[in-house]
Amino acid sequence: SGLLYSQQYSAYPATAGEVPFDVAGGRLPQNVTYPYTANASALAASRSQSFVGGAPGSGAATPIVNGYGLQSPFAPAAGMYGVGHPHAQLSGPHASLQHPHYAPSHIHVHTQPQGQHSAHTHAKHSAQRHQQLPSAQAPLGASQQASQGPSAAPAHHHQKHAHGKPHRKGDPESNRFANVQLEELEGTIFDVCKDQHGCRFLQKKLEDGQESHVTMIFKEVLPHFSSLMTDPFGNYLCQKLLEHCSEPQRTQIVTGVSPDLVNVSLNMHGTRAVQKMIESLSVQEQIDAIIEALRNCVVMLIRDLNGNHVIQKCLSRLSGANNQFIYDSVSASCTEVATHRHGCCVFQRCIDYATSSQKAQLVQVIVDQALPLVQDPFGNYVVQYVLDLN
Repeated sequence: SGLLYSQQYSAYPATAGEVPFDVAGGRLPQNVTYPYTANASALAASRSQSFVGGAPGSGAATPIVNGYGLQSPFAPAAGMYGVGHPHAQLSGPHASLQHPHYAPSHIHVHTQPQGQHSAHTHAKHSAQRHQQLPSAQAPLGASQQASQGPSAAPAHHHQKHAHGKPHRKGDPESNRFANVQLEELEGTIFDVCKDQHGCRFLQKKLEDGQESHVTMIFKEVLPHFSSLMTDPFGNYLCQKLLEHCSEPQRTQIVTGVSPDLVNVSLNMHGTRAVQKMIESLSVQEQIDAIIEALRNCVVMLIRDLNGNHVIQKCLSRLSGANNQFIYDSVSASCTEVATHRHGCCVFQRCIDYATSSQKAQLVQVIVDQALPLVQDPFGNYVVQYVLDLN
């Protein structure tokens, strides 16, 4: 119940029958009479003792020593509690430590000044928390500690916490591909792509730029490219392959994926792979394949949490002429797009990337639908955006 110091006992009442405070400043139970009498001078004279007290009416400060070697003035006398009281059986020299405020596990007696004790306790507890040897090393014996000197233990402490946590040996799972040659995985690369560590291994092989490795991965991945684009790990390999493959290989990928491009764009993993594909487009044949795949689903993609990012990527990467299919779809479904949470944002991006003719096309449809749009929680932002164009 706190740290008890003899220096603080002058704060206890000097009159019998008063309800004392404990050293933490909390009042002790008020329905208990604490049997001791001591005047201020007696208390002051006995400050060198750990605890002071006395028998009722004695007028002397007689320490009460309990079985734990502690002196306490709070030992209840026999018969103090009424019959049936939960502490009625508590009496004698051990009663003070049976009191709920003075449980043995909570009392620590020290005669140093409070400031010195606090610093000592903090240092001691810090040492207990941190002075732990690594599990792989047995504790040093007394003779070994003496031979190594007082700096031996701190050395272990700094080694253990040098990087914020103990050093661990390599994870066997992550090292499965450490000594593997790509040729050993021939015929199983599709399955390796869907493994977290296998996917990283294949990405490193692509980054190495060895043409034979790129070709081997490309041939085994191409038939499954659409499914890999939506895989939590495989989509990263797809993005890396689009970055490092040759132009003819990239064209094969785009044309092969185009029938599934809308569904892939709606997927939380697939949308990233599709955006990477749009970033890597370099020839008109590839761009035409993307336009043809997305042309009839522009509004649906704009209103989707994942798909709207694909349309925005088209706006930022493709030319105005190649993006005309987006402006035609947005103009035809102005209200449906502008009044949607995601659609109102995409509509504003359409204005940002539009050519002069495309901007006039959008402004005209906004003017025609101005009244319902200004009353809509999302559409009103589109109208304000147009007004800011001056």
